[in-house]
Formats: sequence, structure tokens, C-alpha cells
Amino acid sequence: MNKLPLRVLIANDLPGDALLVTLHLQKNYTLIPLRVDNADNLRKALQGGEWDVVLADHTLLHLDVFAILKIVQQDGRNLPFIIVSGSPNEDLAAAAIKAGAHDYFLKDNLTRLIPAIERERQAAQARRTQLQSEQNFRATFNQAKVGIAHIAVDGHFLRVNHKLCLITGYSEAELLTRNCQSITYFEDVSDHLGSMLQLLAGEIPTFTADVRYVRKNGSLVWVNITQSVARSMAGEADYLIMVVEDITSRKESEARHRLNSRILDSINEGIMVMGATKLIVSVNPAFSTITGYGKKEVIGRNPRLLHSDLVDESFYQAMWRSIHETGQWQGEMLDRRKDGASYIKWLSINTLKYENGEVSHYIAVFSDISERKTAEERLTYMAQHDVLTGLPNRMLLQDRLTQAVAHAEREQRKVAVMFLDLDLFKDINDTLGHAIGDKLLQEIADRIRSTARASDTVSRQGGDEFVIMLPDMETTDAVAAIAVKLLETIAAPLWIDGNEIAVTTSIGISVFPEDGRDGNSLIKQADAAMYQAKKIGRNAYEFFTPEMNQRALERMAVEKKLRHALERHEFYLHYQPQVDLRSGRIIGAEALLRWNNPEAGIILPGQFISLAEENGMIIPIGEWVLREACRQNRAWRDQGLPEIIMTVNLSAVQFRQKNLGDMVMSIVRDSDLTRSGLELEITESTVMHDADAVILLLGKLKDLGVRLAVDDFGTGYSSLSHLKRFPIDKLKIDQSFVRDVMVDPDNAAITSTIISMARSLKLKVIAEGVETADQLAFLKKRECDEMQGYYFSKPMPADQITHMMASGHVVTGSGQRWGDAGGMHDQWSYMPPDASLH
Repeated sequence: MNKLPLRVLIANDLPGDALLVTLHLQKNYTLIPLRVDNADNLRKALQGGEWDVVLADHTLLHLDVFAILKIVQQDGRNLPFIIVSGSPNEDLAAAAIKAGAHDYFLKDNLTRLIPAIERERQAAQARRTQLQSEQNFRATFNQAKVGIAHIAVDGHFLRVNHKLCLITGYSEAELLTRNCQSITYFEDVSDHLGSMLQLLAGEIPTFTADVRYVRKNGSLVWVNITQSVARSMAGEADYLIMVVEDITSRKESEARHRLNSRILDSINEGIMVMGATKLIVSVNPAFSTITGYGKKEVIGRNPRLLHSDLVDESFYQAMWRSIHETGQWQGEMLDRRKDGASYIKWLSINTLKYENGEVSHYIAVFSDISERKTAEERLTYMAQHDVLTGLPNRMLLQDRLTQAVAHAEREQRKVAVMFLDLDLFKDINDTLGHAIGDKLLQEIADRIRSTARASDTVSRQGGDEFVIMLPDMETTDAVAAIAVKLLETIAAPLWIDGNEIAVTTSIGISVFPEDGRDGNSLIKQADAAMYQAKKIGRNAYEFFTPEMNQRALERMAVEKKLRHALERHEFYLHYQPQVDLRSGRIIGAEALLRWNNPEAGIILPGQFISLAEENGMIIPIGEWVLREACRQNRAWRDQGLPEIIMTVNLSAVQFRQKNLGDMVMSIVRDSDLTRSGLELEITESTVMHDADAVILLLGKLKDLGVRLAVDDFGTGYSSLSHLKRFPIDKLKIDQSFVRDVMVDPDNAAITSTIISMARSLKLKVIAEGVETADQLAFLKKRECDEMQGYYFSKPMPADQITHMMASGHVVTGSGQRWGDAGGMHDQWSYMPPDASLH
């Protein structure tokens, strides 16, 4: 019988083995063999001929079977590749098959070789047939006279033909990055989505609709779309098939026919009819409603009276050029009402002509779309994501949140919103630079994404703020569990460019429907809850309560006033005396910031200092405090009063100023104040943060002759053994210890220990918050150096301090206060403590 031809390429460097295989194959085939014994010959043979099968030994002149297979695979024809080896090796066989080989035989048992070759030849022929079928389909697909697209079930384009590209103005590559909603005119999206959902659910077999597409150049094109579903054998929807026909011409014709009836029916859209000279000849009532101009005010006038100063003249020139060339124009326009307010309108202008072709009228139809503009922008940028982290941006979050809330309302489920703000991220940015800060944000984004569920939406709002939307939540306990997991995941240390960084976050949580019935409200409430989480100490989560919303509103109001307080001279200083416990005399005063707003009255520092630190205003405010305090001290000395030390608090934000030393030197010089007349207070936590940098800066300040004190000592995590590294002069014992020193043994022990250890390190000690004679006696007995508190004086304006220093008020060793008329106790009676700058 006739034997089938077989073109076989044998990769074997042993002629005897190749001959053995050839003799076996000649029993069934008219053989066309070629043996190659190295990689170059193998490549040449593949390039120079057509082959049905490649038979290869497991080695070929220093090449293993995987290298041989790779050369054959690079040829691109997917030739059947069968290994014929003399060495049995099951692991090698399995690995080769996994790498792409089609079969594996031993040369002393070739009984299954011919059936394997036939099987692979048939499979190869099937692949060629399929490829030809696909090529034929693609040719038909691309040459169709209508637009055709395959669409994923989420709306993204999978395949588009050339005609659809022509209709939309987008290239094939551009369309494949978009979804069909993003090119659909916003007024048509809702109906389109509804029908698509019915189609996917199997409620309807197909649907046809007329919709408008927004072309790449911004113009609209009317299309008729027909959609059906391609389903798998199991009945699941694989993808949508859409046929698109451009019906713009038909739609424009229908619009012109409806124009006259619309005018007669007094539609809600504004209508303006202009003559050939472009002067207004008629308007409808809706025109007056939208623009504010009555009919008599505009008849005979040029429509320029509606133009907004915000639109360049070239825009109108281009618009009229398009009208003259095409007879029509449509698009958005920013116009002005009679009262001067600007608004956005969607305007369509069409030209009416006489039979001889001359223009008779221009018909302008427009509607106010100001309120709908936000929705349009959200749809336009729906597919965009944050550039740095790849997370959904604010627009996409809003869209998904809206859908989640609507679904939750129907299904009576909960939707949770988490607002995350990294703690002290600005410190990391300032210390390590923005490049590392960006990498940190990317790492944190990955951690949040890995912790969230697949159904959640993780979004970056900007800066170091993230929002997570959690749909279909059953209980708030489940939400809390996710928050705890997020706190743990984010807080784990990480390495970036050789820097070990540990960062925490504060999380605010709001829940639908309890805390809001729309996305904006939920995000707003979660934001307010996040601020509460920071307030209680950071690295925590808090659920929203109505009280938080009120505090957030108050906070916004204070911040708005704060931005103008300095330039409007609303700040002033009070001073609290500091007394030497040996002599009883005033040796210093602490400058304390006060704010008198004309609208709100006295605003306490606790209400605005943290705001000023967050928005950066603490820098100019702190400089003003320092300059004013030094000026006042210079004034007291010019009056011949005893020289005292002026103490000024430095915020942690001020302390990180790169030019802090230069600023202090400039102020001391401008005030003509001896350097020893100024003492700067910094908090314990500021001293302990980035110790090496702090030591360097404190050394520079010390070189200026400025005295340095650590405020609120005992409330942080430092110790005197650590503090000895720092060039400081004084410790201030926090008033929380002094207040209960007579009733709390622990506070008494802490206070005594601080005084004793500070003395051993030759540091001065001042106790703040001294309010009673017993407290004073306790401090004197333990040889505390100085005191400050309501027992001697509350913070006072400069003129009262002047009177006090001039009168020589002192505190005696017995704790009795002396005055020139014995009236000190009545004049400075007890009042609740004031907050200071820090």
C-alpha cells in the first residue's frame, strides 16, 4: 500500500541512534529525514525546510534536551517535539513534557512512536485549521461595514474592528483600554447599563437601543447598538457581542423635524432664534428662566451679552467657523446670567437655509447642565487610577461607593467606609525625603490591598490618606476585626533603601445606613472619626459618632479664622512668672499665646495649636511669638526692671525647621537682648525623636548662648541617663505629677526622683502647676530650684507683670506670699489652668 510521506528532523549526534529510528519509521512512511548534530545546524534546518516532527535525543553536543526544545520553540511553528533517548529518566521526562515536549520514548522500545507521531500530526493539522479559521474570522470582522466589538462582562472592550474605531475616533489600542460606559454620553449610560444587566442575567436574549457616543474629539455621534451574549457550555456569560451602526445623520434629521414642535410646546430647554445677521429675533420662556433676561431685553441684540469673560474669544471664533462650514455645532459653553453668575450649558446650534442655500436663521437650543457636570466628570475619569500606587482614585471610589450603597439599601446590608491617615508621615518625608516617602506609600498601599477582601475597594485620596469601602458587611464587629488586622499589618516594620521604618495609622470608620445614606456623607463621617482616633493617641480605630461631626465642623471653622489671625493682629501674649525657690523672687516668665477673634471671642490654644501644626501655620505664628516675647523682655530691661529669662515654647514642627538657628539668632539680635535672656522649651518627645539630629541642633542653639529646657518631663519614654547626652540646662516637671504630689505616693516618688537625678547631672529643675502651699513646701524640702503656677500667679498681660516685678513680689520660705499691700492673694486668685503654645 502507499505510504504517507513524513518529514522528520532528527536532533542526534550519534549516527547509529539516528539510523535505528529511521529504519523503524520507514516501515510506515515514505521518509524524508535529516539528522543534525549541533545547535547551528538545528537552527538552519528549521529555517530552511518544512517538517512534520522533530525527534531529539536528551543531549546534543553539550546541549541538554531543554536547550534543544527552546530552539525548536523559538521557530514559532509549534512543531511536534518527541524525545527518543537511550537513558530512562522519569524525572527528566516529566520536566521535559512540562516544558513543552509532546512525548518521551526509549530507543529500545519504539512500538508507540508511530502512533504518537500520527497523534501529534493530527493535532498540528487541527491547529493549522483553527488558525486559518481565525484568520478568516478576523478578516470578516475587520472588513465589516458596521462596528463590531466583543465586550467583557464588566464593560471593558476585548476586541474591536476598524469600523468601530472610525465611528468613535479612537484607535484600536485606545479602545481596548476603555469600557463602553466611558464613551457613552452620560445621559444614556443609565438605560444602557440597565439593559446590559438584564442581558447578562438571561432575562432578555438581546437588546437594541439608540445611544450617543462621545468621540475622541469631544463631539457626539448617534449609534444604534445591538447586543447579545456569548455563553459557555455551562451557560455562563463569557462576553457580550455588540454591533454598532452610525445613525447620526438620521438622528439629526429627526431633531430638525422636532425643532418646530418643541418651540410650540414651550420645552424646558432655552431656545434662541437668530437671523442671518446673528441678532436675536426670538426666545422662549425657558431662555428667560435660565439666563434671567426678559424677551424685550434681548430682541434685536447680539448674543454676546450672554458671553462669559472666562471664555477666550478664540473659542467663539472656532464655534462660528464650524457652524459656517458644517451648518451646526454642539458642545459645552460657559455663559453668564443677567445677575453676573456663570453657568455651564449644553448648546446645540443649527443653521436653517432657504431653498437657494442662503442662511435664513440660526436656531440655538441649550440647557443648564451645571448640576450634572460633576456626574459627567466622574464618568469621564471613571477608569483612572492613582499614578503612584495604582489604587482606584477618588472618582472611581465614589462611583463604586454609590453602587454599593444602592445595593445595600435593596438588600438591607451594611457598607463600611474606613478613612486611613498615616501617623506622623510628614516627619518621615521631612527626614528621609520624598522619594522614600513615595516608596513607603507604595508599600503601605500593597499592605492595605493584601489585607482587604477581594470585594473591597482600596483607594488613595491623596497624600497619605487612604479610603477603604467594604460592601456587604453583616456586623460592625466584622468591620472592627478588619480594622485591627489593618493596624497590625501596617505597623509591621519595613526596610526601604536601607532604612528601617515603622509607621502606624489612624482609622476612622463610618457605616451605612447609620452614619449616612450616601458616599460623601460616609467619607466625611469616617474622616471625622479618624481625627478622633488620632486624638486618643494614634495607631487606633474609631467608629463615627454625631459628636465627632460637630467637632469636625467646629475645627473647620477655627481653621478658616486661623488663616487670617496673624495678619489681622489677633494674637497676643500673656506671661506667667517663674520664681526662684531660694530667694522667692521672679527670675523668669513663660510666654503663652492667646487669640482674640472678633467673631468667636477668646479661642483657647488647645483649639487651634494642633491645627496650626497640621497646616504649617505654626511656623509663622511661632516666629511671631518668639519675636514678641524677646521684644517685651528687652522693654522690661529698658525700664530698669530686674533682668529675667524669657521662656518660649517651641513646637515639634518649629523644631524641625532647617533655619531654626538662623531665625533665633536674627530675633535675638533684632531685640538687642543678651543671649542669656532667652530660654527655649521643647517637649520630651521632641528631644527623643531622631536623637543624633536633635543633639546637633541643640548644640547650635547652645552656641548662640540660648538656654534650653525640656518641657513636660516625665510624661514620655526618656530617662535622665539618655538626657545627659543633650546640652540642656533645665527640666520642667509636668504639672500632672505636681498636682497630686500630696495625695499620690507614686507622683511624690517620681517628682523626688526627677529632682534628685537632675541635680546629679547638674541640671536645674522647675515644677509647673504649683497651686498650694503644701505643694510648694514639698518642692522646697526636696530642693527644687524653681516653680511656676497659680499659687504665685496666673498668666497675665505684660503690664501686670511689669507692676509685679516693680513691686518686688516674692514667695517666702514658709510658703506665704508677700506683696506691697498684702493684696496678692485676692488679686491673683485661683483660676483653671491655661494651655500653652505647645
